[in-house]
Amino acid sequence: MIRRVLVAVLLATAAPLAYAEDVVAYQAEGAAPSSSTDARTMALDEAFARAVTTALSDLVAGDIRTSRKGELDREIVGHARLWVAKFSVTKDETLEGRRELTVSVRVDRDRIRARLGELGITTKDVAANSGEPAAKTATILLRISAPSGVRADYGPSADTNAPGVGSMTAVLRNNGYAVRRAPQTGIAPRAEGELPLSDDEADALANEAKADVMAITGITLGAPVPIRGLPTTASLVTANVRVVDRKEKKALGQGSATAAVKGEDIAYAIDRAAAGALTDVMPPAPTKLAQAGAFKGDDTPIAEPGVVLIRLPSRTPYSMVLAEQKYLAGAKGVRAATLRRLSPNGWVIGVATSEPVEQVARIAKKAPATDTSVAVKIVGDLVEVTLSGTP
Repeated sequence: MIRRVLVAVLLATAAPLAYAEDVVAYQAEGAAPSSSTDARTMALDEAFARAVTTALSDLVAGDIRTSRKGELDREIVGHARLWVAKFSVTKDETLEGRRELTVSVRVDRDRIRARLGELGITTKDVAANSGEPAAKTATILLRISAPSGVRADYGPSADTNAPGVGSMTAVLRNNGYAVRRAPQTGIAPRAEGELPLSDDEADALANEAKADVMAITGITLGAPVPIRGLPTTASLVTANVRVVDRKEKKALGQGSATAAVKGEDIAYAIDRAAAGALTDVMPPAPTKLAQAGAFKGDDTPIAEPGVVLIRLPSRTPYSMVLAEQKYLAGAKGVRAATLRRLSPNGWVIGVATSEPVEQVARIAKKAPATDTSVAVKIVGDLVEVTLSGTP
């Protein structure tokens, strides 16, 4: 009986990893005092928390993250290891008494979505039962060609956890597509060529997946080459993607991207290259910046010893401001006159002099040009000058 319970528990915990469709790799860093009894575990926990926090920014809108921050930190980030499908350490070094890790963390975002749903927190791509039109469906037909062999997410020997599928799923979902799993039938993947399937071959697979759009993806992993000065190798990953709308019978676009990887963490490089190639076809919408707000508050310039400040209205033409500055710089008893700033309340010129503010006001009463009139007023330690005339 105990054995059956253990088997059931193992199957329950393994199932999300085996069938997760939205597993995305995030690179994160973690550190811990090297003197700690388990510094590596502490650094990994920090890296996992950072990766899950980044995943939350992809899944939950900013205003919701702010209003539910305490709950998200406690229920999601505080249990970061629950959402990690796989990880690999790409860098491990000790500097100044701290053990620092760089980790490629594959986060199971479907499991996070499920928990967010239990907490009543809406995710960005949730549109079910909202009365909106059904999203278009898409499937990813991906092949990885490496010196060691060929693998794909479709066909009789399909690898449902193939690298690249998770990152491409994220891009498609962010563009409003519902992603369907590639069928585990059909022709075997070809190792040759930039793309593994013709449009007709891919169409047959997409039809079986009941998908409106197909992303035909070919990923080529180059042979590892030595890195000069380092005891390791590097590999180049190239991804090519062709996206076709089956209903409209037209190609939506074709993109490519490359990524390099040091050592054995090939999956992270494949994720980056695949997502980059698909983003080449489906670039994110440009961010709209809010209108800048007007300054409100006190912007009275701060005086300093040996400098008398002169302020001109902000509507004063720049050429007249320069003329006034040049005139003041050449006045008797003035060592220098510099343009300090432009604020909502006006231009500010700093006059370096040993003369009192009253004398500087008398100097400023003279117009800098014959076709200009001047009005001067002393307000505290500030001389306010209004120029009118032809700029």
